[in-house]
Amino acid sequence: MKKRGQKNNFELQHKIILFITTLILIGLEFYALKTDSHYKWDFIFLILLLYGLFFIRKKIDLHPSHFFLGALFLLLHDIGVFGLYSNNYFGFEYDLWVHGFFGFVASLILYRTYVLKGPYKGWFMYIAIIAVVLGFSAFHELFEYGGALAVGEGEGVLFIGAGDLDEWDTQKDMFNNLIGGLLGLFLYTTKNLFYQSKKSKIKNG
Repeated sequence: MKKRGQKNNFELQHKIILFITTLILIGLEFYALKTDSHYKWDFIFLILLLYGLFFIRKKIDLHPSHFFLGALFLLLHDIGVFGLYSNNYFGFEYDLWVHGFFGFVASLILYRTYVLKGPYKGWFMYIAIIAVVLGFSAFHELFEYGGALAVGEGEGVLFIGAGDLDEWDTQKDMFNNLIGGLLGLFLYTTKNLFYQSKKSKIKNG
């Protein structure tokens, strides 16, 4: 009964996150259309990613907090419409923060999925997670490159623009995805070890 109640609660949280994120993305899309920003095209891909993650939530046993972080990542990219990718924060380009956050979120989602669903266990699971994170990172870079060849320079994920003009941009982006992924794995593993230790102490009295 408790498990069913938790599932229903998770479903409600997922739908609330989906609804609110959709509204914010639509609002940002109106702004992009009004200012004729290239971000108007990003809306299509961001919505597809958001709803794609929502539709596979049961298959990967997606936790609402992870769905929230995934939605937040999409929003962090989309608010680049206000010129954030041209700025530095705490000594780092906004682009690097967003890439690092993606690696962090992706590793959390993959860790939970592999632990609960498999197919990987033990040390190989960590290798698989990092490989997938870097795979997504490489796909993004190729996707961005394809957009640049097709439509030229601009802003956003489909267009080479602010934050992408460094000759080492691809390597820096993937490195920050890696750092974010490793941080996510470290925090999740530490959390699990803490709870396991706590349960063991309670069990042993």
